[in-house]
Amino acid sequence: MPTQPHVLFLYTGGTLGMQPKDNQPLEPAAAHRDLLTWVPELREYASIDIEILSNIDSSLMTPEIWISLASRIERAQEEKTHAGVVVIHGTDTLAFTSSALSFLLPGLSMPVVLTGSQRPLAVTRTDARNNVLGAVETALEGPHEVLVFFRERAYRGNRVTKMAISDFRAFTSPNFPALGNAGIAWEWNEELFWPSTCRPTMWGEIPDKLPKAPLVLPWLPGLDFSDLQPTLDLQWALIIEAFGSGNIPLPDNTREILSGFMERGGHVFIRSQVAKGQVALDMYAPGKELMQLGAVGALDMTREATVTKLMVMQGMGLDGDRVRYHMTQSLCGELTIN
Repeated sequence: MPTQPHVLFLYTGGTLGMQPKDNQPLEPAAAHRDLLTWVPELREYASIDIEILSNIDSSLMTPEIWISLASRIERAQEEKTHAGVVVIHGTDTLAFTSSALSFLLPGLSMPVVLTGSQRPLAVTRTDARNNVLGAVETALEGPHEVLVFFRERAYRGNRVTKMAISDFRAFTSPNFPALGNAGIAWEWNEELFWPSTCRPTMWGEIPDKLPKAPLVLPWLPGLDFSDLQPTLDLQWALIIEAFGSGNIPLPDNTREILSGFMERGGHVFIRSQVAKGQVALDMYAPGKELMQLGAVGALDMTREATVTKLMVMQGMGLDGDRVRYHMTQSLCGELTIN
């Protein structure tokens, strides 16, 4: 009888493992310990090894846990005892974690698949069971990169964003097709797979820590940017979520504050509030003025990818010029180069 492959489950918490109580809010519980009881079909696929890294609501996720996850996955690669890794994660910050892992672990030698659920595994009509089974199939058959499996779709991990609170199809990949579709049979878009040998040449080891998150500012009509001057003085990077292709008004006070921030070494990146499409700062006059000031367009990256890519590069110790340059380059499939 052939030996079954091994799949490593890394548990971080989330709705999947929660156990509801009458008229009580959902809280982390111990349902993950009974994973093979709830989903006995897993034994038909692989030998499952489960490790608990945390057991939290995903709104409490931290960069420190990203580092722990990345380090454990890197060790699993070195041990070569597992065919793939499945990370169980709450949906609220899952796309931040999948994006962060993609930048912390470029050039993977096996699939790393994040999944979770909108309803706990322990309740009827849950989506957790199918998501777990699909994640294991993806970990055994999918490309060697960080992926998210949710509701019959395998997505590139740094291309997804959460789109729904109460719909089973919680995630979307607005600017990149799904890598795989789990219908009656799996359909893989192999031409879209990111080459497993493609590791950025300037990349170092997993850093011991990451910087605090950059300030993300969705621009609003009537916003007085000068009110944010004291906050901006404490930041190392600013991501402005602009209108359309990358436009915001630039009265004198806004222009002066942004210029001063960049002169002091701060980074300014522009992404769109619109989920689908790509920033093009040279399309309209306001965007072109931002570009002339020194702001850099984030092209079609999600908020999650923009934030975590910037944090990881800063954590790696890249200097300002390299950070700005590589934010416009696709390091592991996170953006579209036209």
